[in-house]
Amino acid sequence: MQQIKLRLEPRSRRTAPPVNASLDPSVASESETLNRAAPPSRLILSLLSALEREGISYCHWKSNWRLNDWLSGEGDLDLLVARADVEKFSSVLARNGFKKAIVPRRMELPGIVNFYGYDAQLKRFIHVHAHFQLVLGHDASKNFRIPVETRLLESARLHGPIRVPAPEIELAIFIIRMMLKYSQMEHFLRAVSGKLEGFRSEIRQEYMYLFNIVDQVKLDQLILSLFPAIGTELFSECSEALLRGGPAGSMFRLRGKLEKSLSPLSRGSYFNDRKKRGFRIAAAAAVKLGIAKPVRKRFESGGRLIALIGGDGSGKSTSSNDVNKWLGKKFDVLQAHLGMPPRSMTTLAVIAAIRVRRQIVRTLQLLKRQPRKHVDPFDPEIDLLQRLRWLCTARDRFRLFRKLRRFTSNGGIAICDRFPCEKLQLMDSPRIGRSMGGREPNNLERVLIERELSYYRRISPPDQMIVLRVDPELAIRRKASEPQKHVSARASELWNTDWSDTYAKIVDANRSKDEVANTVRSLVWAEL
Repeated sequence: MQQIKLRLEPRSRRTAPPVNASLDPSVASESETLNRAAPPSRLILSLLSALEREGISYCHWKSNWRLNDWLSGEGDLDLLVARADVEKFSSVLARNGFKKAIVPRRMELPGIVNFYGYDAQLKRFIHVHAHFQLVLGHDASKNFRIPVETRLLESARLHGPIRVPAPEIELAIFIIRMMLKYSQMEHFLRAVSGKLEGFRSEIRQEYMYLFNIVDQVKLDQLILSLFPAIGTELFSECSEALLRGGPAGSMFRLRGKLEKSLSPLSRGSYFNDRKKRGFRIAAAAAVKLGIAKPVRKRFESGGRLIALIGGDGSGKSTSSNDVNKWLGKKFDVLQAHLGMPPRSMTTLAVIAAIRVRRQIVRTLQLLKRQPRKHVDPFDPEIDLLQRLRWLCTARDRFRLFRKLRRFTSNGGIAICDRFPCEKLQLMDSPRIGRSMGGREPNNLERVLIERELSYYRRISPPDQMIVLRVDPELAIRRKASEPQKHVSARASELWNTDWSDTYAKIVDANRSKDEVANTVRSLVWAEL
């Protein structure tokens, strides 16, 4: 039997894979870097503990040289899970607050599923990249399914709180994985940008970490039994090229030989793989250049229309922006201000007419030497034009609502700053009827009233309503630049409203911005 020539450097003492010393005190002296490791995520520890209790067969199958980073939530958890345990695994994730996310169909990979949890303490998403089968290749196509899942899982052992595979099989898969990912274009771009040596150094670090803890005899046997099509000679060539950082031509040749030996395991032909890879690389470049929007994931449970309601000074706009920025990093999110919707051409024409009339009145006052009348935008003069303005606003709100509903019906998450609510009369509600002052409207006014009401009736309630309540006196202090009467009236109405008979979640907005943001995030995540 030919031996695999992997002994390229003197071997150091074998050690267990590094893990945060706070999780396994027995390895605290292995490296000084352990003492500087980031604290582990409590959510991840809770999940791993639950997987053990349920007896689920799994392992973290790659890049275990950076295990501390993955346990602290700084990267994805790449978990390979036994096919027989898929349902139990999904159930455990759901009980720990994880949500299943989906990607566009053109980007789906068979047997790979994304789950996201939110660690409120670390204020970050925890991404579990669940693999039910092993699919390798360039990131843009992943064209090879390597059927070694059973051997990987059989070799897995607990290390600290998480299961990792035997280093021999992890090293073998690492060599195959990195060679299949090789791209001449990326090699050139890294060389031009000065990042090539850093990239090669990272590969060497992971290689040597694994190499220093493998049993050479076991590794030789494993390669010959699991990957006979590759052959010992090609395997050794690929190993040396990764470690030494071979030239582009040599790496390209070796990748081609490896792909040919693995062709029976490919998901598609060579030409289809290159076509798919080229299309996705071009799409990624378009996103980087700002030509196209980045592709975001959507939740398997569907879309959600979330409304944040509050008076001036309650922090609703701040909270809306925070939720949009937070969820928008990973998911398909659309933010909108239903209190100030985009104006249609009709609305702009009515506004222009109101301003022209106002200017004419001012000019006449100047000619007649009359005192200039102050115009309060929060208490406008009520006439036909103003009522048309309110009708146009109702129409604009309805059109924006319809856009948001269509977006959420297709799986997106819509975040609304303000939303029409029957319990509130001073914000985002029908105004023409109330402007009559108790008198009977004429025929034209009756048409306007009914038309405005029809728009608001068609704005159905949001899927989730979060009400931010702030003490009116505090609202006045926070919004010192706004008219006190206006701020006080809105805040008082919302503060004195009884929300007990609604599904709204009430948030105490008298607290600090960070406390309110954390509460809103938790409420949103719980119902996604």
